[in-house]
Amino acid sequence: MQSAVLAPSQIFLQFFAREAKGRTTTSTSAEKTTFERRRRRSDTKQLLPSNFRDSEIAESESQADGSGEAALGVGEDKSSAVKKKKKKKSKGKSSSDKPLPTQKFVDQFFPWRAVNKPVVGRCAVASRDIKAGEIVVAEHCVIFIPRSQDRTEVCHSCCCDISPPAQSFECPSCRYAVYCKRCKKEGMDEHILFCKVSNPISGIAKIADCDEDLLRLVLALILKRRNSKIAAKEASNLGAPKDGIVQNGIIYPSYEDAIALKTHSDKAPPSWKESVRKGCQLLFEEGVKAKVVGDLDVTVEDLENFAALVNTNSHGMGAHGAGYRNADVAVGIFPFVSMLSHSCRPNCCFSSEGRVMYVRATQDVPKGTELCISYINLYEPRSTRRMQLAVTKHFLCSCERCTEPFAVSVDRYLEGCICTVRGCGGVVVKTSSLYEQDPKAASSDSLVQHNSTSWKCDGCSRIVDLKLSSYPTTESGEYPWQLVAAAAEKLGAAMSVYRERRFKDARVLLEQYISQFTGKLHPLNLLLFDALTPLMNCCRATGDDAEGSRVCRLILNALEKVLPGVSLEQANFYFCLGEMYMQRSESAGTGVMAKHFKKQAQEAFQQARRIRGICLGNATLPS
Repeated sequence: MQSAVLAPSQIFLQFFAREAKGRTTTSTSAEKTTFERRRRRSDTKQLLPSNFRDSEIAESESQADGSGEAALGVGEDKSSAVKKKKKKKSKGKSSSDKPLPTQKFVDQFFPWRAVNKPVVGRCAVASRDIKAGEIVVAEHCVIFIPRSQDRTEVCHSCCCDISPPAQSFECPSCRYAVYCKRCKKEGMDEHILFCKVSNPISGIAKIADCDEDLLRLVLALILKRRNSKIAAKEASNLGAPKDGIVQNGIIYPSYEDAIALKTHSDKAPPSWKESVRKGCQLLFEEGVKAKVVGDLDVTVEDLENFAALVNTNSHGMGAHGAGYRNADVAVGIFPFVSMLSHSCRPNCCFSSEGRVMYVRATQDVPKGTELCISYINLYEPRSTRRMQLAVTKHFLCSCERCTEPFAVSVDRYLEGCICTVRGCGGVVVKTSSLYEQDPKAASSDSLVQHNSTSWKCDGCSRIVDLKLSSYPTTESGEYPWQLVAAAAEKLGAAMSVYRERRFKDARVLLEQYISQFTGKLHPLNLLLFDALTPLMNCCRATGDDAEGSRVCRLILNALEKVLPGVSLEQANFYFCLGEMYMQRSESAGTGVMAKHFKKQAQEAFQQARRIRGICLGNATLPS
């Protein structure tokens, strides 16, 4: 956390900054590494330039209601866009709302169909009742690239884990691509064209102030286009279909499936477009020099559209064979996974095994229900979630959780303080949050309607504002905004020590922090919740499994209250809880307490197995 109260736009930008810096790991019995909450567990990577301005977030959000012009497709010019706009009056489907080319095969193997809904657009709806744990989509990526910071830990061909002690082989030419022993020859053969342009990309990204991974994905899509043309010609000669296929229960989508996805390029911020345009121009010039794009009938505008497509539709991928490490080490394009809409109360989750992404239902889904996954971390305030989606995905979330009255929603707890009025016990929240989804509720109170800086209690209805209220403060004289600012500053200081792996010192600071703000912030407030996981890790690092298991219980209780249902995050915490109880059992010897702790461990492991069976189709735990 930062040392001051941040505007939503600032929170958003720093959210992605901290996401890019740290990889996430889980704790194993062999090695007590730290367990971090994945800030975006099942999500895509937003590839923003560093010069992205706060003011453009509001601009992008205002455009994200679907009222803008249709996004330009690959190779389209302004005249074709105008034609598309005129066609809106007709009842026919636009090209961006038509089923993907391979959809006709997908319908035969998977329990959903593609439909078009007003506002939502193209989405997936269950064609029959679906059981919890059932596979909804199993899809091989069209393209993928390892994240720059993880390029040496994953094979650039099969996406398997090659972190030490696994043997790996680096391309001697570009010294960027790395392959496992099995993929060395085949991978190097496929890498020839990519290698010719790979070296300059880092420099291009710096000059254009553009994301390096974004440019590498654009290059991968260019090469996929080349391969697609060759394959289509061969298929035509053999009389075979050129669309994608479904084989052994896995969708192998085509290049045409990928470019049929929406780009939302018309809603991208101006500074992003400027950076991407410059980066694509330089990439195109390098491609021409290397004779990679010269014969493909591809333009700089095509590359820009590729970038917009990647930015909107890319998904994080984990390395195959990485065990229980819940880290995204690569980014790929999965057209049919992208068909599933977002919800802050999803009924599906996805996970990857190398180049294949699996989507499974996390609950029983009745026929006719829209299938939804989560694009973002869901333990965030409503305003933060909606801002992230508006900027990264270009829509304002209108799911059940985001549209239910804030006054009765669990969301108010994530940013609320405890009311200081004697006997009230209500939750004090910003009036701007309280009436964000229900403006009519504020019509009877002109103060609330016109003052976005005031706070209001959902219990006694008192309003706190420096100029207009005699609302009682806490014993330390803190108003809600002062309380939140102080909490953010102290948590930030504790986290700085924690990131230095000074676990003893960090534990002291975190315990002091939680003690100071418990009873002032709501128990589910994000500022308190974000302190629990590092505190649990500090307890484990200092050998205090008793306290660590207590804190882990608090984490699980909070997750289950805010995010009902099952998730891989819950499974990971249950696994950690089981490990700590096993440690306590071994330390207790052979007495009654040892049996008690062992039973607790078995119950925690059983919960982890149950959830993993639903989310991963595999109930086994790592050794």
